[in-house]
Amino acid sequence: MRYLLLTLIIFNLTSCDFKTSSDYNAEAEKLEKVGKYKDAISLLNIAIEKDPENLYALTNRAVDKSIIEDYIGAIKDYSTIIKIDPDNTLAYLNRGKNKKRLDDFKGAIDDFNSAIKTKGTDVIYIDKIENSIIDGFEFDVAMEEIRYERGIAYYNIDSSKTAFQDFDFCIQKNFELGNSYLYRGHIFHAYRKNKEACLDYQNALKNGNEEAIKWIKQDCNE
Repeated sequence: MRYLLLTLIIFNLTSCDFKTSSDYNAEAEKLEKVGKYKDAISLLNIAIEKDPENLYALTNRAVDKSIIEDYIGAIKDYSTIIKIDPDNTLAYLNRGKNKKRLDDFKGAIDDFNSAIKTKGTDVIYIDKIENSIIDGFEFDVAMEEIRYERGIAYYNIDSSKTAFQDFDFCIQKNFELGNSYLYRGHIFHAYRKNKEACLDYQNALKNGNEEAIKWIKQDCNE
Protein backbone atom coordinates (compact mmCIF):
# COMPACT_ATOMS: atom_id res chain seq x y z
CA MET A 1 0.00 0.00 0.00
CA ARG A 2 2.83 2.38 0.90
CA TYR A 3 4.63 1.43 -2.31
CA LEU A 4 1.50 2.18 -4.36
CA LEU A 5 1.01 5.53 -2.62
CA LEU A 6 4.65 6.49 -3.20
CA THR A 7 4.34 5.53 -6.87
CA LEU A 8 1.25 7.71 -7.27
CA ILE A 9 3.00 10.69 -5.63
CA ILE A 10 6.03 10.33 -7.90
CA PHE A 11 3.78 10.01 -10.98
CA ASN A 12 1.84 13.14 -10.06
CA LEU A 13 5.02 15.12 -9.46
CA THR A 14 6.65 14.08 -12.73
CA SER A 15 3.49 14.69 -14.75
CA CYS A 16 3.05 18.22 -13.41
CA ASP A 17 4.37 21.16 -15.40
CA PHE A 18 6.49 23.25 -13.06
CA LYS A 19 7.50 25.76 -15.74
CA THR A 20 6.08 29.23 -15.36
CA SER A 21 4.62 31.48 -18.01
CA SER A 22 7.89 33.42 -18.00
CA ASP A 23 9.84 30.20 -18.55
CA TYR A 24 7.86 29.38 -21.68
CA ASN A 25 8.23 32.96 -22.91
CA ALA A 26 12.01 32.74 -22.46
CA GLU A 27 12.15 29.47 -24.40
CA ALA A 28 10.06 31.02 -27.18
CA GLU A 29 12.46 33.94 -27.43
CA LYS A 30 15.32 31.50 -28.09
CA LEU A 31 13.35 29.99 -30.97
CA GLU A 32 12.57 33.44 -32.35
CA LYS A 33 16.29 34.21 -32.55
CA VAL A 34 16.76 31.32 -34.99
CA GLY A 35 13.65 32.12 -37.02
CA LYS A 36 11.40 29.33 -35.69
CA TYR A 37 8.38 31.57 -35.24
CA LYS A 38 5.66 28.93 -35.50
CA ASP A 39 7.38 26.79 -32.87
CA ALA A 40 7.76 29.90 -30.72
CA ILE A 41 4.05 30.61 -31.04
CA SER A 42 3.28 27.09 -29.75
CA LEU A 43 5.29 27.80 -26.60
CA LEU A 44 3.78 31.26 -26.22
CA ASN A 45 0.31 29.70 -26.38
CA ILE A 46 1.22 27.73 -23.26
CA ALA A 47 2.76 30.80 -21.61
CA ILE A 48 -0.46 32.74 -22.16
CA GLU A 49 -2.63 29.84 -20.95
CA LYS A 50 -0.65 29.90 -17.70
CA ASP A 51 -0.86 33.69 -17.41
CA PRO A 52 -3.41 35.38 -19.71
CA GLU A 53 -2.07 38.80 -18.68
CA ASN A 54 1.59 38.15 -19.51
CA LEU A 55 2.16 41.23 -21.67
CA TYR A 56 5.60 40.05 -22.78
CA ALA A 57 4.28 36.72 -24.06
CA LEU A 58 1.29 38.37 -25.72
CA THR A 59 3.54 40.93 -27.40
CA ASN A 60 5.99 38.28 -28.58
CA ARG A 61 3.18 36.15 -29.99
CA ALA A 62 1.68 39.13 -31.79
CA VAL A 63 5.07 40.00 -33.32
CA ASP A 64 5.59 36.39 -34.41
CA LYS A 65 2.13 36.30 -36.00
CA SER A 66 2.97 39.48 -37.91
CA ILE A 67 6.18 37.91 -39.20
CA ILE A 68 4.34 34.83 -40.52
CA GLU A 69 1.73 37.21 -42.02
CA ASP A 70 -1.11 36.26 -39.69
CA TYR A 71 -2.08 39.91 -39.43
CA ILE A 72 -5.60 39.29 -38.13
CA GLY A 73 -4.22 37.07 -35.37
CA ALA A 74 -1.67 39.73 -34.47
CA ILE A 75 -4.39 42.39 -34.31
CA LYS A 76 -6.38 40.20 -31.90
CA ASP A 77 -3.36 39.81 -29.61
CA TYR A 78 -2.65 43.54 -29.62
CA SER A 79 -6.31 44.22 -28.84
CA THR A 80 -6.01 41.90 -25.83
CA ILE A 81 -2.91 43.78 -24.69
CA ILE A 82 -4.72 47.11 -24.97
CA LYS A 83 -7.60 45.81 -22.83
CA ILE A 84 -5.08 44.84 -20.14
CA ASP A 85 -2.88 47.92 -20.54
CA PRO A 86 -4.75 50.83 -22.20
CA ASP A 87 -1.60 53.00 -22.21
CA ASN A 88 0.52 50.50 -24.15
CA THR A 89 2.00 52.65 -26.91
CA LEU A 90 3.70 49.74 -28.67
CA ALA A 91 0.47 47.75 -28.93
CA TYR A 92 -1.37 50.66 -30.56
CA LEU A 93 1.50 51.25 -32.99
CA ASN A 94 1.85 47.60 -33.97
CA ARG A 95 -1.90 47.05 -34.24
CA GLY A 96 -2.00 50.04 -36.58
CA LYS A 97 0.88 48.64 -38.66
CA ASN A 98 -0.99 45.36 -39.07
CA LYS A 99 -4.16 47.19 -40.09
CA LYS A 100 -2.07 49.10 -42.62
CA ARG A 101 -0.81 45.81 -44.04
CA LEU A 102 -4.47 44.87 -44.57
CA ASP A 103 -5.07 48.24 -46.32
CA ASP A 104 -7.24 49.45 -43.43
CA PHE A 105 -5.55 52.84 -43.47
CA LYS A 106 -8.24 54.71 -41.54
CA GLY A 107 -8.22 52.08 -38.81
CA ALA A 108 -4.44 52.30 -38.73
CA ILE A 109 -4.57 56.08 -38.35
CA ASP A 110 -6.94 55.72 -35.40
CA ASP A 111 -4.43 53.43 -33.72
CA PHE A 112 -1.48 55.71 -34.48
CA ASN A 113 -3.42 58.64 -33.00
CA SER A 114 -4.15 56.53 -29.91
CA ALA A 115 -0.44 55.70 -29.65
CA ILE A 116 0.35 59.42 -29.71
CA LYS A 117 -2.24 60.11 -26.99
CA THR A 118 -0.48 57.68 -24.66
CA LYS A 119 2.58 59.93 -24.93
CA GLY A 120 0.83 63.31 -24.86
CA THR A 121 0.16 65.21 -28.09
CA ASP A 122 1.89 65.71 -31.44
CA VAL A 123 3.63 68.76 -29.96
CA ILE A 124 4.08 68.01 -26.24
CA TYR A 125 4.98 64.44 -25.37
CA ILE A 126 7.28 62.24 -23.31
CA ASP A 127 9.51 59.55 -24.79
CA LYS A 128 9.60 57.06 -21.91
CA ILE A 129 12.19 54.93 -23.70
CA GLU A 130 14.72 57.68 -23.08
CA ASN A 131 14.08 57.57 -19.33
CA SER A 132 13.77 54.10 -17.83
CA ILE A 133 12.78 55.61 -14.47
CA ILE A 134 9.28 56.18 -15.87
CA ASP A 135 6.94 53.17 -15.67
CA GLY A 136 5.99 51.56 -18.96
CA PHE A 137 9.19 52.36 -20.84
CA GLU A 138 9.40 48.76 -22.16
CA PHE A 139 6.32 49.33 -24.27
CA ASP A 140 7.06 52.88 -25.37
CA VAL A 141 7.91 53.96 -28.92
CA ALA A 142 9.68 57.09 -30.14
CA MET A 143 7.28 59.71 -31.48
CA GLU A 144 9.01 59.84 -34.87
CA GLU A 145 8.35 56.16 -35.48
CA ILE A 146 4.63 56.63 -34.82
CA ARG A 147 4.39 59.69 -37.03
CA TYR A 148 6.34 58.00 -39.81
CA GLU A 149 3.83 55.13 -39.90
CA ARG A 150 0.93 57.56 -39.65
CA GLY A 151 2.38 59.63 -42.49
CA ILE A 152 2.38 56.58 -44.77
CA ALA A 153 -1.22 55.81 -43.84
CA TYR A 154 -2.31 59.40 -44.47
CA TYR A 155 -0.42 59.39 -47.78
CA ASN A 156 -2.36 56.29 -48.85
CA ILE A 157 -5.72 57.98 -48.28
CA ASP A 158 -4.58 61.14 -50.10
CA SER A 159 -4.47 63.25 -46.96
CA SER A 160 -1.37 65.06 -48.22
CA LYS A 161 -1.26 67.96 -45.78
CA THR A 162 -1.16 65.78 -42.66
CA ALA A 163 1.18 63.28 -44.31
CA PHE A 164 3.52 66.16 -45.20
CA GLN A 165 3.60 67.32 -41.57
CA ASP A 166 4.46 63.82 -40.36
CA PHE A 167 7.29 63.30 -42.86
CA ASP A 168 8.60 66.80 -42.19
CA PHE A 169 8.71 65.94 -38.47
CA CYS A 170 10.60 62.71 -39.22
CA ILE A 171 13.14 64.60 -41.31
CA GLN A 172 13.71 67.03 -38.46
CA LYS A 173 14.30 64.03 -36.18
CA ASN A 174 16.65 62.33 -38.70
CA PHE A 175 14.33 59.33 -38.82
CA GLU A 176 13.96 57.11 -41.91
CA LEU A 177 15.46 59.94 -43.96
CA GLY A 178 15.55 58.12 -47.28
CA ASN A 179 11.87 57.24 -47.22
CA SER A 180 10.74 60.42 -45.49
CA TYR A 181 12.41 62.61 -48.11
CA LEU A 182 10.95 60.48 -50.89
CA TYR A 183 7.39 60.71 -49.57
CA ARG A 184 7.70 64.43 -48.93
CA GLY A 185 9.09 64.84 -52.45
CA HIS A 186 6.03 63.08 -53.86
CA ILE A 187 3.77 65.48 -51.97
CA PHE A 188 5.72 68.51 -53.23
CA HIS A 189 5.41 67.11 -56.75
CA ALA A 190 1.64 66.62 -56.35
CA TYR A 191 1.39 70.34 -55.51
CA ARG A 192 3.59 71.13 -58.54
CA LYS A 193 6.46 72.37 -56.42
CA ASN A 194 8.99 70.66 -58.64
CA LYS A 195 12.07 72.46 -57.30
CA GLU A 196 11.33 71.37 -53.74
CA ALA A 197 10.36 67.89 -54.93
CA CYS A 198 13.62 67.39 -56.81
CA LEU A 199 15.64 68.58 -53.83
CA ASP A 200 13.88 66.02 -51.65
CA TYR A 201 14.46 63.27 -54.23
CA GLN A 202 18.16 64.14 -54.20
CA ASN A 203 18.21 64.00 -50.41
CA ALA A 204 16.35 60.68 -50.49
CA LEU A 205 19.05 59.27 -52.77
CA LYS A 206 21.83 60.64 -50.55
CA ASN A 207 20.24 58.81 -47.65
CA GLY A 208 20.18 55.45 -49.40
CA ASN A 209 16.81 55.37 -51.15
CA GLU A 210 17.68 54.24 -54.68
CA GLU A 211 14.02 54.41 -55.74
CA ALA A 212 14.59 58.16 -55.90
CA ILE A 213 16.70 57.66 -59.05
CA LYS A 214 13.54 56.87 -61.02
CA TRP A 215 11.86 60.11 -59.97
CA ILE A 216 14.98 62.20 -60.52
CA LYS A 217 15.24 60.89 -64.09
CA GLN A 218 11.53 61.31 -64.68
CA ASP A 219 10.92 64.74 -63.15
CA CYS A 220 14.21 66.48 -62.48
CA ASN A 221 16.18 66.41 -65.73
CA GLU A 222 14.85 69.56 -67.33
